[in-house]
Amino acid sequence: MTKIQVNKKMTEISFKTLNISNKHIEALKNINIEKPTEVQEKVIPLILGGHDLITQSKTGTGKTYAYLLPIIEKLSFIKNECLIIVPVRELAVQVVNFINNLEQDNIRSFPIYGGVSIDRQIKELKRGCNIIVGTPGRLLDLRNRGVLKLENIKFLVLDEGDRLLDMGFLPDIRKILNSIKNKFQFMLFSATFDVKLKKLVERYTDNDMKFLNLSRDKLTVQNTEQYYYLINSFRDKYKYLKYILKQEKPTSAIIFINTKKTGNWLFNKIRSANLGYRVGYLSGDQTQNQREKVLNMFRDKQISLLVATDVAARGLDIQNISHIINYDIPQYPDNYVHRIGRTSRQNKKGTAITLCLEDQYNFLCQIEEVINKEIKQKTMGNNNNDRRTGFFL
Repeated sequence: MTKIQVNKKMTEISFKTLNISNKHIEALKNINIEKPTEVQEKVIPLILGGHDLITQSKTGTGKTYAYLLPIIEKLSFIKNECLIIVPVRELAVQVVNFINNLEQDNIRSFPIYGGVSIDRQIKELKRGCNIIVGTPGRLLDLRNRGVLKLENIKFLVLDEGDRLLDMGFLPDIRKILNSIKNKFQFMLFSATFDVKLKKLVERYTDNDMKFLNLSRDKLTVQNTEQYYYLINSFRDKYKYLKYILKQEKPTSAIIFINTKKTGNWLFNKIRSANLGYRVGYLSGDQTQNQREKVLNMFRDKQISLLVATDVAARGLDIQNISHIINYDIPQYPDNYVHRIGRTSRQNKKGTAITLCLEDQYNFLCQIEEVINKEIKQKTMGNNNNDRRTGFFL
């Protein structure tokens, strides 16, 4: 595996110098994308050059177009030429929307995921798709039925590889990859990278794999102001949340919780209170239609607060989120990184605030070690950042 050194010096690079065609450049301008992001600058030439690739990059950096643009430039426009495997249905829908944004009439793509009727997906696959985007379980089901044909696959993308592993999809992914007998260009994108992902890639490629490592500090959004409140009792957390909403006046915020039980309680609590905000709730128990309705309302600013479990932490393309509030502190540092990655996207400023119980302080310290940054303390009623001050209700 060849490691690619990331040159931190900014250079004047355009989509034109990256050999992206004029029709795609114009399509990008129509959606207000005029300059490539760092990950696009690094990834596009490698994919156009035919390299297998691992890219360690957080969400919100432009990674989707980093792989879509060069793949579409190289398509032969045959059936089932590209397979993109994603962990959740929302991401499948998002990637297909990104493809449609490029306004290329001879490209057909369709999202494939479980939880909905399989009949329409069978019909679309029989009709013919150039780029298939789907979740592992439903893709494997369609392959087992003989509907999903993989003999033409030339490009294969694993998007959010770490989450695919976290959700237990590794066996399904191996079965899918074992079904592809021809040689394909392998691309993996992941916020974190471990030995399991390395072994998976090595098993299915004999090319010189390029490894693009956006360093660990890149995984934490540098434009995000990060604070925490230290709280004596969990009974006081809602008081702190009301105080934060009053002080911060977020225009668009995701409030993360660790469990569906807490999420249901908090959603109903906020909805019944007179706080001046419209609130929505997002969890894995909802149907696809329910989740898409809530997400669309949040994107359209019909609701300004979204209570969510970690199902919303990765892969969702939601712009202009002003605040992330960790009502429950995540027990794993990577989850913190993914959560706060929902704000400060595309170099915009954002704020992340964590409610930390005293007996959970060790989790906060672990997060600080991983992100290599101190999270400043705030107390109710003042902006004292000294942890030793303490707080009393």
